[in-house]
Amino acid sequence: MRILAILLLAFLTSGVGQAQVRKPVPEVQTVGKGVVWRTSGNKDVQGRYLPPWKEIRITNIFEFKRRPVVGEKVTVIPLDAEISPLDLTITKAEKKENPCNERLPGLWEVELEPISVKEFFEVAPTPSRAAEYPFDVAVIYPAVKVARQIQKAQLTREVLPKGVSINTVKAAIDLTDDRKPDVVIVEYCCGDTKKPAGECDYTCGKTFKRTGNGWKLVETSAPC
Repeated sequence: MRILAILLLAFLTSGVGQAQVRKPVPEVQTVGKGVVWRTSGNKDVQGRYLPPWKEIRITNIFEFKRRPVVGEKVTVIPLDAEISPLDLTITKAEKKENPCNERLPGLWEVELEPISVKEFFEVAPTPSRAAEYPFDVAVIYPAVKVARQIQKAQLTREVLPKGVSINTVKAAIDLTDDRKPDVVIVEYCCGDTKKPAGECDYTCGKTFKRTGNGWKLVETSAPC
């Protein structure tokens, strides 16, 4: 009995130790944002597309600083929409001048294959969004199969980069399936980092990626 108790204690201790070890964050080259764009053969008087939808793509992807490989996949994570993430193939990558300053390094304009998932055709837009642009997405390259959004209501200050306010979080993404953020995208008023985007005219942003036990700033954005 004593030997059995010792073995059981050793097993439990080993299990606790393993539970406390955080999985390594996958190597991610680019963390970006995009917009779902639905088009059709119907338009309203203001020129906006109306259902039934014929084609759906992800547009406005600007964060690729390094050339991606055409034919490889990205993971697209719908933000604040009840739709599961999906992988899409890169169909085109073309280098463009930096839109703010031609002397700065250029960016890669990326096109993805059209979306065929039924839910994208049926989902209603999030509040204050036009039906043709129903919601935003996060884009992870290369693809990470287990990537998921963590809802804002599940976040605490302790799991975010230092100084980030929960109300400015655009997206918190789990890449290791442990329900903790490994990527955090924030958007805020350029004059006040604690004030969320949407409450001002000029929006700035930052993207953080977890490295070891800390965070690394990998992207910043501001009006030109």
